[in-house]
Amino acid sequence: MAITSITAKLHRKLWALQSIEGGWGFQTTQQAVEPSCLGILALRHNRTPDVELALRSVEGRQNSDGSWPASTGDKPEGCWTTSLAVLTLIATRGRNERVRLGTRWLLGAKGREANRFWRWKFQSVDKSVQFDPRKYGWSWTSGTTSWVIPTAFSLIALRQANFRGFNQFPELSERITNGTSMLFDRMCPNGGWNAGNGMAFGVRYSPYIDATAIALLALAGHENEPRVQTSLACLVKRLSGCPSPYSLAWGMLALAAYRNLTREAEKTLGRAVNELAALIELGTGTDDACTVAVCALALDAVEGDNVFEVRA
Repeated sequence: MAITSITAKLHRKLWALQSIEGGWGFQTTQQAVEPSCLGILALRHNRTPDVELALRSVEGRQNSDGSWPASTGDKPEGCWTTSLAVLTLIATRGRNERVRLGTRWLLGAKGREANRFWRWKFQSVDKSVQFDPRKYGWSWTSGTTSWVIPTAFSLIALRQANFRGFNQFPELSERITNGTSMLFDRMCPNGGWNAGNGMAFGVRYSPYIDATAIALLALAGHENEPRVQTSLACLVKRLSGCPSPYSLAWGMLALAAYRNLTREAEKTLGRAVNELAALIELGTGTDDACTVAVCALALDAVEGDNVFEVRA
């Protein structure tokens, strides 16, 4: 089956999962920012009234401080989904005030290790989790430690905002540099990324496919860095035969951004397309909006349209 046919099938599935309020949820009727943003990104080239309704739904959830909560009815406090919302509005609305406000919030959001007390604690008392607290990124929710995926998405959002001209914030370059350093610091010893740290309690953690892929997307442009090359090789090794369409799709998005770096990346990407197509045909693990949207975005990336890729 051709990629365009598979993508069209996924788009139809997204339409069927869309709520009457415009957004998407996690296999429930409750709308959430993450699946709504991913759904909009997957359908962004087909600007029907339903897509516009979804966009207005996401825009309507923005807090006055520029952030986004996780879902409707959730605590109004801003969280990591702000990065996805900013990415979505950049891809669909371009330069606007909501993007500027979201970017400003991301610049002010920091993992708690940025606080002097927590930095001292991690350096002097709590050494069970091994990382450099001077290198911090973004957390899932305010007041918690930096994690890999929120940091990676925030870096992608800030780098795209910078590329689109939202560089009037003097701290933007510094935050990108520090977040990048945090990702390198939290790598697993043999390459790739786990959810939070590469080591804890003296144990070496194994990398996750989705965390590794999203981190590599955030680090596009650092291809000459040996740690990026090691992590790319790790992703190539782990991706073949992956039974999860969600993880497989994120791996494809990363390999599409690095396909010209190694022959192995290009070959693995080709095999992954066939594996994903087979899983979609069987309907294996493609019941939720996030997975359906990420699969569609991965197939777009194979065709040269990678919404998460930043080179400038």
